Amino acid sequence: MTKRPIPGVFGSDKICPECLEGVRDLAPTDWAPSWNRPDYSHRDGSTLCITYGDLPGQTKSGAQPVRPVVFVPLQEFTSA
Repeated sequence: MTKRPIPGVFGSDKICPECLEGVRDLAPTDWAPSWNRPDYSHRDGSTLCITYGDLPGQTKSGAQPVRPVVFVPLQEFTSA
């Protein structure tokens, strides 16, 4: 039988949905400190990829960094 993950608990690997690069839980180093600075950045400290337009869960439109997504390997859910 396959080991199933605990409901509500996912892998800790976050990725940028645009470039699929790993994400860290620190503000980007290329942004000056401000009230609206993103909480996530690429592994090298740069801002996550920029997208244009409205995104689900975000309140403003226009150019803005994307939000990271959680990467869960397929083998976590299958026996393959």
